[in-house]
Amino acid sequence: MGTDSDSKTGFKTRMLRAIHAEAKKRGLDHDALHDLCVTRCGVQSMSQMTGQQLHSLYNQWTGKALRRRAPLPTGKPIEDRQMIGSEELITLQQEFAKRGWGPETQTNFTKRQLRGRSNIRTRGDWNKVLQGIRALNKRDPKLLSGDTGP
Repeated sequence: MGTDSDSKTGFKTRMLRAIHAEAKKRGLDHDALHDLCVTRCGVQSMSQMTGQQLHSLYNQWTGKALRRRAPLPTGKPIEDRQMIGSEELITLQQEFAKRGWGPETQTNFTKRQLRGRSNIRTRGDWNKVLQGIRALNKRDPKLLSGDTGP
């Protein structure tokens, strides 16, 4: 039988349907298709074929593979996936210090910027939080005038 990943994705089911459709286009009935699978793969039933065997048969007939159900992931730019260092954390702390925020307020702000996560791991996370706090600091009239007192 197929692997667990075959049953989760429905790959084998989709391959079987595609092979039956292609066989119908080629004028093969179910018995002829069954005989082809027995001689080619040595199995008594098409359901005993592996996903790789089914894919190979379909690919030989059509020269194609099945289309993915979902588009391929676009991926993030490499700089967004890099881990941050101490310099970035110092910069962030300096921006938080301009507002006079304590640890709890900083954590709440970070969670809001990162959709519930409080840990800043990558440069992309850092940019989201830093841009948010800088935008707040830029709009604050007290910080613009240089007055930090109440």
